[in-house]
Amino acid sequence: MAHLSASRPIVPEEDSDLYNDEDYASASSGSTTSSLASSVINYQYENGRRYHAYREGEYMFPNDEREQERLDLHHHICKLALGGALYRAPLEPGVKKILDLGTGTGVWAIDMADEFLEAIVTGTDLSPIQPTWVPPNCRFEIDDFELRWNFSQSFDYIHMRAIEGSVKDFNRLFKQAHDNLTPGGWFEICDFPVGVFSDDDTAEKATNMQQWRELLVEASGKFGKQFSVANNYKQWMTDAGFKNVQEEIYKVPFSPWAKEAKLKDLGRYHQANMMEALEAYSLALMTRFLGWTVEDVQVLLVGVRKELLDRTLHIYSRLYVVYAQK
Repeated sequence: MAHLSASRPIVPEEDSDLYNDEDYASASSGSTTSSLASSVINYQYENGRRYHAYREGEYMFPNDEREQERLDLHHHICKLALGGALYRAPLEPGVKKILDLGTGTGVWAIDMADEFLEAIVTGTDLSPIQPTWVPPNCRFEIDDFELRWNFSQSFDYIHMRAIEGSVKDFNRLFKQAHDNLTPGGWFEICDFPVGVFSDDDTAEKATNMQQWRELLVEASGKFGKQFSVANNYKQWMTDAGFKNVQEEIYKVPFSPWAKEAKLKDLGRYHQANMMEALEAYSLALMTRFLGWTVEDVQVLLVGVRKELLDRTLHIYSRLYVVYAQK
């Protein structure tokens, strides 16, 4: 572990170009940096969960301690699926500037800062939930990657993870990633699409999970930030002007039903991840956009949990890792 240093999230300045974005036209021109900083931690509470304050309503998932623990578990699952790797793009040893968009707890950014000691790793997120003590080459900023980017430098590598359901305009996002890379730099996304798969007929028997999936897709469509789109990333990166676009798909079981040791381990961790993710993914979307009550959601999730615990259902997720070069 590299030497740690104290760090605090950086909030957008009063005169930031973020305020010129048409999607943020409602921001008060009289706001000060200090008032913005205060609003960033004025978290919102709903259905027993805590949600972000900055750009309220733009992200449907909680940011409380339960969700932070789940995000760290999700990080472990992604690393295990990738054989311990943090990324798949063929990065050169001399990478100097790394950007992690939607960094969450910052665990990926911190690990990258430890691996690339000569690089500066910047993580951005809507919530200041990252640790205070981080490697000296790691920093965090409060930002929304859906607004117009205002970085003063280009990056050698841009990374995103778990962005399904959080993006309104992928074409714009990918174009901004392309424009903010150095020539030859790499852009990479690691994402689970909402889906239930099997190599036999057991996915069809997971009726509660299939219903849950369809409802999430419907609700996210009404929200304007669609689930179940990761299979399009490769084409969208190509459309944005990237070259050398590569797509890798990894099988991640929903429970430890598999015989192979690695898949069994993945299933054990992913089962725990999903048990905790069900509420996080469902509550805000289904109550806000489908008109469901919390009780309705919880009844549905009882059936989903039963299927997650049923090892006769040989169901799995697909983890998409897509990377491309400028």
